[in-house]
Amino acid sequence: MSTASPPTILEATARNRLVASYAVAPEQVAPLLPSGVVPDTLDGQAYVALVGVELVKVRVLGLIGPGFRRVPAVELQVLVRETDSSRRGTITVQAYVPRRLVAWGARGLYGEPVDVVSMQPVWRDQADTAAVTYRFDRAGREQRLRAVGAKPPREPTSDSLAFFLMDRGWRFGTGRRGELVRTRIERSIEPVYDVQEHHVTVRWASVYGEEWAFLSGQEPTHVFLSPGGPIALHWREKTT
Repeated sequence: MSTASPPTILEATARNRLVASYAVAPEQVAPLLPSGVVPDTLDGQAYVALVGVELVKVRVLGLIGPGFRRVPAVELQVLVRETDSSRRGTITVQAYVPRRLVAWGARGLYGEPVDVVSMQPVWRDQADTAAVTYRFDRAGREQRLRAVGAKPPREPTSDSLAFFLMDRGWRFGTGRRGELVRTRIERSIEPVYDVQEHHVTVRWASVYGEEWAFLSGQEPTHVFLSPGGPIALHWREKTT
């Protein structure tokens, strides 16, 4: 049986990646995960991440499709590892994008929960700082994720939390029959700005469901902002 990796389906440049992470007890998120993955922990803590990113220069199967030239997205992820495996990655709780074609493609190709909302990312690049804001409308209100970072960006050390958060080679999801599927993602560890200020305004229960209400009023454990870099996603594969 061939062990070759599935072919690449998507190539892009991920820019203005903003990640607000929350340290939580593993037992808080473990019941919310599908069978086959468990929370990936660091010093006994599991991590949930609210991620804003813009994909540019997007190619699907080598082609530039309409509506895919510039794709902003905000998604809630849980850092996980495959049960009885060294594969470490993320699972998307819910993603939001501003275009129906993009949402349809993500649901169809990767089986991820993606909804369409009005979204307006704003990027301000100044001499000594970089600032990014992701705003989207949901539950009748504007939700916001924002950070300001000091230049220049620096490579995170291998023992840093930023490195742990980025060191994810897989995206996991659920197939049509409820089975666990995985997608290999190629992405290098990106340089990060030193975040000087951040602001997260999200109605967790309304936007992501009552099971995530425990994040209400909780400050992020760590926030990082990165100029980004190239990524590639392969076809999804079954885990068994």
